Amino acid sequence: MLGLMVLGLTTVMIYTLVKNALVGTQISSNEEYFGSVDLIIPIKGQSDFYLEPWLKNLSLPNRSATKIKIFILIDGHHPSLSVWQELQNKIPFVEIISFISRPVGREVVPWMIDQVKDKVSANVVIIGDPELVPTLDAFSSIGKLVSEKRKAYFILPQTQKLNTLNEAVACLNPTLALASTFGFRKMRRNVSHPLVSISQGWMGMPQAMFKEFNWSKVNIASWKEALAKGWELENQTYILAFGEKHLLRYYPEDLKIHVHQLAHYWAELWQKGERSGFWLYLISLFIWSFPVFFFFTHPFWSLGSICLLVLYRFFTKIVFQESWGAMGLHPVGALVWLAAFSMWLFGGLKSRYGTTRPN
Repeated sequence: MLGLMVLGLTTVMIYTLVKNALVGTQISSNEEYFGSVDLIIPIKGQSDFYLEPWLKNLSLPNRSATKIKIFILIDGHHPSLSVWQELQNKIPFVEIISFISRPVGREVVPWMIDQVKDKVSANVVIIGDPELVPTLDAFSSIGKLVSEKRKAYFILPQTQKLNTLNEAVACLNPTLALASTFGFRKMRRNVSHPLVSISQGWMGMPQAMFKEFNWSKVNIASWKEALAKGWELENQTYILAFGEKHLLRYYPEDLKIHVHQLAHYWAELWQKGERSGFWLYLISLFIWSFPVFFFFTHPFWSLGSICLLVLYRFFTKIVFQESWGAMGLHPVGALVWLAAFSMWLFGGLKSRYGTTRPN
């Protein structure tokens, strides 16, 4: 029964990934956009930032016609504030806005976005995560896509190649594996919303869509989930796109830090009551690790699962451009994910959160 379930889930995952890879849009360096683009990056307590890649990609002379403005919204005295200030000193179109306090009972990210809403004046508005590093081409390509279609785009990043082992771990992110569920309307409420909330990406939209969204009434921790739910109520849709090499997702190079970060993801899902997202992670973990742990008890199903995973990773190689070495370390990556889950289950969950959702 378990083997049949794994084969069925993996088959669905392959089908949906291929389906959206065929209809999804790729960010390109050949697009030219003559309008303006504003990027909003909300910084929370656990947000990571990678200064050198940002400086490398954005301190180059901007030869495109796209006018760019980046708003960095920081909740209180964030540890990386001085690093962002260094970025601001070297890149003129970056503006840092720090909020020392906020009203009681308000989620920080939607509240900060609401405070800068009037400052945002570009033709195209993007909200993004700080762990993602763009190139200048990403702004012009997304700007042109949004302005032509007059729709919102959710752009999934490509995982940056820092070292082979950590890349193998990073490429098993369930939000990549299940990204294609964005395309299923019937699954949007129960699957796509929590999937968006735990994913990393950019959401680009026309200025009118951003201005019309009532951030003052939003009290959801994830700005991505808030947008997805709000647009669904208004019957608005968004299009899936892939960042290619123009939108890269970074991760810690130290494996120990990487494992602790993964354990934090589990803790955050549990703490915020994101039970659907939590189960999505468990399903992905079950798919990745089944052939590792059940090979001797279910050899036939394990071999079938391995064959389907090889096929799946062939398509992720095409879509997310992961390296061959990272693909070969798939079992090791699955074990690292299991270690992070165990660390949270037997350590963080028991000592910090108990077995129920905190008040």
